[in-house]
Amino acid sequence: MFYGTRITYGLDHWQILKAENGECRLTLGGSWRLPEGAKKAGVRSAEPCVRLAREDDNVYLTDWIRAEHIDAERWETVLRVPAGGLYRLESCLDAVSKESGEHWRFRGDVRNHVGCGELFAIAGQSNAAGYGKGVMPDPPDIRVHVKRNSGRWDMASHPLNDATDAPDCLNAPMGQTGTSPFIAFGRRRADHTGLPVGLLPCAQGGSPIRLWDPERDGSLLRNMIAKIKRAGGANAVLWYQGCADADGEAAGKYMKSFANVVSFTRRALGFDIPFYTFQLNKYLAPHDSDAWDEIRQIQRIAAREIKGVSILPTADLGLSDEIHLNSASNVALGQRLALQMNEGVSAPDVESIEAAGQTLLRLRFANVKGEMIRTNTRDAGEYFEVTDELGAVPVENVKTEKDCALLTLSRAVRGAARVSYERECMRGAGSLKDSLTLLPALPFLNETIH
Repeated sequence: MFYGTRITYGLDHWQILKAENGECRLTLGGSWRLPEGAKKAGVRSAEPCVRLAREDDNVYLTDWIRAEHIDAERWETVLRVPAGGLYRLESCLDAVSKESGEHWRFRGDVRNHVGCGELFAIAGQSNAAGYGKGVMPDPPDIRVHVKRNSGRWDMASHPLNDATDAPDCLNAPMGQTGTSPFIAFGRRRADHTGLPVGLLPCAQGGSPIRLWDPERDGSLLRNMIAKIKRAGGANAVLWYQGCADADGEAAGKYMKSFANVVSFTRRALGFDIPFYTFQLNKYLAPHDSDAWDEIRQIQRIAAREIKGVSILPTADLGLSDEIHLNSASNVALGQRLALQMNEGVSAPDVESIEAAGQTLLRLRFANVKGEMIRTNTRDAGEYFEVTDELGAVPVENVKTEKDCALLTLSRAVRGAARVSYERECMRGAGSLKDSLTLLPALPFLNETIH
């Protein structure tokens, strides 16, 4: 028969708690029962207690702490857990002998591998859910945990978004999932902060933005918010979505829908949670390239216009099929995200285009930490497009200097003119990079010349 203390709510093995001001306030509780032998021997008092230890060296951070609320069978307490970990939480039933005053500490439940750190919600469609294939070292890290779709906490390992014991979960995958960028991200994030990382998978492969937009359907968004609240909060949303909306009709609604996602999430959580987003990658199957380019452009604009939204390029990364990043690219993207978050850097993004002569255009880029460099010998016309009222204006050469790219044109532009960079979903990218961060410039569409 059970005796001692049980922990029935408030904390699970492998759980990551969200740190606030250097600590977490943990409410937990359960049941307790005194052994019959102790009752017969005579007990003055019996109190459920808890204590906290570091797992790496077994140093106890607290002595036994009496539960704050105790009745005949139940107990509950609030514990302040310092940021960091991993920790072990122990419980006991501290009984005091009526005759001798001796303490008899009876067994209690234990929770292992608990941390107080950062939580990140993973949202979007298949590249967020993780469908990568291929051999690439990306091992589990004891500092990076995941709250699986089953609701159980675990050490993070691929696939993060599997539906084991959760086939009816709203974001359960339809296909066989694989690798994603987020274990690699969590590893580098933990290196930087010294805090453990918790991942909350909420992405659904193939999901259009209407399933995230609260004004159209929003079922996946509400599912994400519910998961965040059950986990005790989140530090940021990691958003990788847009492929399903890259057609003429849907693309035109994307900006408003994404803005709805951000504003609704922030209202629901009560603070301006950051969104870290990814521009669409390549797609090697026949598709509406114009709509693909339009989604990429909208994603750029959203990161400029919506406070607390960041963006990274992905079009330079390799695939394991026609649309999903391979395992090596997932590791690279996870490290790219950690670089952006840890160091506050962003990818180069064109901010102005001006005529610098009859046949010369100067493109100035924001977010350049070193200088702009050209990293391949492709023909300039393959990755820059210039059009005016007469049609296409061939680009003969591209040079870089400081934070600029200089385009030499075959003729002077006539009338209103526009410039695009790295168009078409089947092409790679990464032709221009920042020499210091090595982040590629963001592809852009139809930026005007002033």
